[in-house]
Amino acid sequence: MENGGGKGEKLTRSELLSVLVHYYRAEVTRSLAWRERLDRTTNWAVGAAAAFIGFSFAHSEIHHGICLVALSILYTLLYVEARRYRFYDAYEYRVRLLHQYFIYGVLNGRLDMEEGTLWVAELASDLRYPQYKMDFRYAIAQRFKANYVYLFAILLVCWLVKIALHPQQAHTWSEYLAQAAVGGLPGWTILLFIVVFVLHGVWLMKIAGQRHGGGDIINPSTSRK
Repeated sequence: MENGGGKGEKLTRSELLSVLVHYYRAEVTRSLAWRERLDRTTNWAVGAAAAFIGFSFAHSEIHHGICLVALSILYTLLYVEARRYRFYDAYEYRVRLLHQYFIYGVLNGRLDMEEGTLWVAELASDLRYPQYKMDFRYAIAQRFKANYVYLFAILLVCWLVKIALHPQQAHTWSEYLAQAAVGGLPGWTILLFIVVFVLHGVWLMKIAGQRHGGGDIINPSTSRK
């Protein structure tokens, strides 16, 4: 094994096993920590959506434009969660690697840890040059499909209902368009925005069904030479 420019002392098999066991425990703990951060962000999104919807319908004088604010906050949380998901996936990849080769080898009685073994080299390379395993667009699509599609759908439906009911019930299409207006923006512009957002959601769902790789460096200060 190379250490800087010189030769390092080679570990025995028992020493290497001991290191991997402790490393496995540490990597699982880190993966679970990022998993908890994902759940926490989702909980924030659910709480924010429920609060905005409840507040807007509880007061008829509240303009439906508050739904636009709620939409912005939810998308910001989606952005944050997608970033956290990339970290979780990168660390979970190492855990899966250890599961499929190290733990499986131990249980199967055929643990291959010779120098140059594919999984050992892959793990060492990932530790030396840590990288994301998915691109950011795919991460957003995955989190959107997993949780946020339901939150956005409920919010948009409530937005349309809010327009129809407040400040007074709209009985005609012209009245509905008039109540849909926000400031100087006509009602049809708001409805067009909602349609475009729905199409954006369909696009994200399509991306979520595909597999995208990512090669961004997790730590920009560490680069391959």
